[in-house]
Amino acid sequence: MMSRTQYKGSLLIEMLVVMALIALFLPLLVTALARLQDRHALAQIYQDQFEIKAAVEAHFQAQWARLQPAGCALDNNAFLTIESGQSPPSRLSSRTVSSQSDWLRGIDYGLCRRSLFIDENPTEVRLDCHWDEGDTVRFAGCDGVYYGQVTKVNSRGDKSTIVFNNDAVRGQSGILASQDGFYWYLSPGKDGSDALWRTPDLSGNSQELMNGIERLAVLPLLDETDNGLVDALATDYGQYPLVKVRALWVEYQYRLNNCRDDLSDLGAQEYASMRGEVWRYSPPCQGIGNQIISL
Repeated sequence: MMSRTQYKGSLLIEMLVVMALIALFLPLLVTALARLQDRHALAQIYQDQFEIKAAVEAHFQAQWARLQPAGCALDNNAFLTIESGQSPPSRLSSRTVSSQSDWLRGIDYGLCRRSLFIDENPTEVRLDCHWDEGDTVRFAGCDGVYYGQVTKVNSRGDKSTIVFNNDAVRGQSGILASQDGFYWYLSPGKDGSDALWRTPDLSGNSQELMNGIERLAVLPLLDETDNGLVDALATDYGQYPLVKVRALWVEYQYRLNNCRDDLSDLGAQEYASMRGEVWRYSPPCQGIGNQIISL
């Protein structure tokens, strides 16, 4: 039989062997676990990229899809202005406009909209809308475009009186729509990161729409031959008549919040914008997106 001393010595050797094995394999297990966690974190970042791109493009679509007024014919008096953030308008003089991005001025036609037959002027309209007394509205029929002014809104906000500038509007069917002019631009948001903002063109408070957008370029897709098809992508800044603009080409750079830069060894990347600029970004926490918005 094994003596007590021999038994204790054998147990000690077994413990030493186990400890040696643990010391050998534990670093490998820890490393494998860390890599698995990093892989999971990177997969989550790619999922976050998909979600933020979808959210950004939904915002752009919601803001700019109504820049073209509705009607039987195109409006020769409707314009869209696209300029560099290096030359901000006086309306935004109190704002910090991103100098590396574009700003856009346009009119949101039809945040409130309905089909209507005008039988008298002034006319009463039952429509729950955001407009106030003194606001301008637009009525587009197949015989022309008429502008009116809201002169009265009831206490519930669902019935308004509108006076049009021309009695020829009587007896016509068309689309009645609100029109609200805005500036869209990038500026530091409430959390300190760059964000998309909107400011009314005449008066009113600025509104932060979405943060995490670091750079923005907007270029009009033009129908220069009036055949209904896009013929050119305009890269110059300036004012464009909406009768020529068929869509907007939007390029943007975004940054994810609470993102680990060390999960990728890709290093800094470059993106050549359609305006000929080079944008530098570092994946996976920064990325580039582009989108076409039909007007």
